[in-house]
Amino acid sequence: MRLLTVIVIIFTLLLALGSSDSENSKPTKVESSDEKTEVKSEQQETFKVGETVKMGDLEFTVNGIRTDEGGDFNKPEEGNTFLIIDATIKNTGQDSSALSSLMMFKLYDLDFYEKDMAIFADIKGNLDGELGAGRTMRGEVAFEVGKNETEWEFIFEPNVFGFGQVIYELKAEDM
Repeated sequence: MRLLTVIVIIFTLLLALGSSDSENSKPTKVESSDEKTEVKSEQQETFKVGETVKMGDLEFTVNGIRTDEGGDFNKPEEGNTFLIIDATIKNTGQDSSALSSLMMFKLYDLDFYEKDMAIFADIKGNLDGELGAGRTMRGEVAFEVGKNETEWEFIFEPNVFGFGQVIYELKAEDM
């Protein structure tokens, strides 16, 4: 019952956050000199590990990726491993933002199959909760992937009702 209440509250907060203006909501890459380049092409721009992307009031960075075989109580299925993504989210706005890794993150393989989030994987920190104005949160999110897979698309969608998504190209060589 408590879980349902939490989900309803998060859903309501995300709905309330959906009213951002569209011009401020386009994903833009944050250059090291603090210059911002808007995405202008019709095709969705993709980003790489280490690049920071601003979307609305949130700046999002994939810091790195790693794999994990799990422990005694949280092993992936035979032939699989956990792909763990280390990320940072910074709120540059004046209002707090509600974050939910289950609703904001997706992972796809090269055949466009969505991967299951590994809720019980051993991760450092998480990317859930309220992120206050001017605050930064760092944590990890895990997905179960095939051991033979080497490339994925990781999608960050900060507002499930609104203004788009940021797509990161992840490769085994990024580990």
